[in-house]
This record gives sequence, structure tokens and C-alpha cells, in this order.
Amino acid sequence: MRTCTIIFGIMIIMLSMTSTASAKGIGWRDVQLYGSVKVSSDRKHIKVCDRLDDGIEVWAEYKTSYLLTHTVRDEKGGDGACAKDSVFWGHITVFKLCAGYSGPNQCNRDIQISPTLSW
Repeated sequence: MRTCTIIFGIMIIMLSMTSTASAKGIGWRDVQLYGSVKVSSDRKHIKVCDRLDDGIEVWAEYKTSYLLTHTVRDEKGGDGACAKDSVFWGHITVFKLCAGYSGPNQCNRDIQISPTLSW
């Protein structure tokens, strides 16, 4: 019985940690000539679009509330399809749009959704 109570308590804590700061709205985004990134208003989903078929790869780097760093890439520019990723536990706290090709990569400034993390 005590084990069930502990497990139930842990589940409640984890669910409360994944609550969203903004339940409605359009979310957060960064749009440039070469591509764009959008984070949903619930901070669970991210979408990266490479707008041009120019050989420049576009991706987004993002961090979650569990201090994990992820990358999502759109490798086929100009095809209309975008790359998507989702966060199961926690939520996205900071992200940045990046681009590059056979040389140094360049990332835009980071966009902070939560003031606790940055690069």
C-alpha cells in the first residue's frame, strides 16, 4: 500500500511539472529568409521548415525543462514538408534556428520561453 502511495505521489509531481504556462495562443517562432522554427503554445511540439532548395541545411536546437538538448533538422529544402519533433516529458524552454553548409554553422539568438536556461 505504501509503494502505491509513493508511486501515485511521484506521478502527481511529474504531471504538475508538465503543466503549460500558456494554454492558448500561437506559440513562439523565429522566421528568416532561409527557414523558420515554431514552438507550439503548449511548448510540447516544434516544427522546422527549410524554405529554399539552396543547399543550406536548416535545423533547430532546443532544450527542455529536464535539461536535455535536442536537434530537429529539415534536410530537404524547398519541398514544402517540415521536420517535427515532440517532447513527451516536460516542455521546451529555449530554442534557436540554425543554418549551415559545408563550413561553419550559424545559429540565431536563442529564444527563451523560460528564463532559467540559455546557451
